[in-house]
Amino acid sequence: MPIPLFEGRLAVVAPCGPFNPDRFAAGLALAEAAGLQLEPLPGLLQPHRYLAAHDDHRAEQLIEALTADRYAGVWIARGGYGLTRILDRLEGLSLPPERPVLGFSDVTALFCALHRLGCGPLIHAPVVHSLSSTDAGDRQQLWGLLRGERPGPLAGRSWIGGRAEGWLCGGNLCLLASLCGTPWQLDATGAILVLEEVGEPPYRVDRMLQQLRSAGVLDGVAGIAVGELVGCAAPEGADWSIHDVIREHLAPLGVPVVGELPIGHGARNRPFAWGAPAQLGDGTLTWSPPLHVS
Repeated sequence: MPIPLFEGRLAVVAPCGPFNPDRFAAGLALAEAAGLQLEPLPGLLQPHRYLAAHDDHRAEQLIEALTADRYAGVWIARGGYGLTRILDRLEGLSLPPERPVLGFSDVTALFCALHRLGCGPLIHAPVVHSLSSTDAGDRQQLWGLLRGERPGPLAGRSWIGGRAEGWLCGGNLCLLASLCGTPWQLDATGAILVLEEVGEPPYRVDRMLQQLRSAGVLDGVAGIAVGELVGCAAPEGADWSIHDVIREHLAPLGVPVVGELPIGHGARNRPFAWGAPAQLGDGTLTWSPPLHVS
């Protein structure tokens, strides 16, 4: 079923942290130059501590973006923090089953909730705030995806050999760990699970991976696709790397692991869609959209 993102209007909302107005404006300009029609909801930025606005305001605007008939999709303004505070507001709502939502980072929590509620497609992609700092080629991949073009393969490095097929899901490691033990905990059975992180020292990455393992999130995964780990390096002079920490946790799963994929908080952030059929192996992640996006 076509999803006319280049024909309808995309609501832009800020359910997470405050954004830089100049970077936000630059992102809007890039999307509009590509032919998209973006409509930021009024009064997005009303900073409250480390949030774009108070919970009630952020939740109301997110719900409006997800439910109002005039919108063809939703694009999140910026990540950061805040979505886990308002996920419970989505319970009991009548949400359209087919409304694309775009974002990453803190948006991983929203994707986990919407996936459980049967909504989507959920497109892990740059937020509006990060579009201007995203690799130009990756932006073109996103425009192509939104026009219905087949995405190209993502090249990384094979960390643990083998090949796997499954459905795509995942995103920010910290957010996936923070949902453990909540109603929104991810069930990744049969999935190619994507993990990326930013600004976390190795011992915290270790702790979050252990949390996923202990909570059962990694039980039954078909494979693991590791994106960029920005600012997560081992201390200078260490005889081990952050990659060693991750492999130590993932090797016992007995599934293929491909690392260093162009997904995450660096300049490289190729889009992928939750639920899409995917193949992993030989240092490559390939996937096909589950729906035609036009």
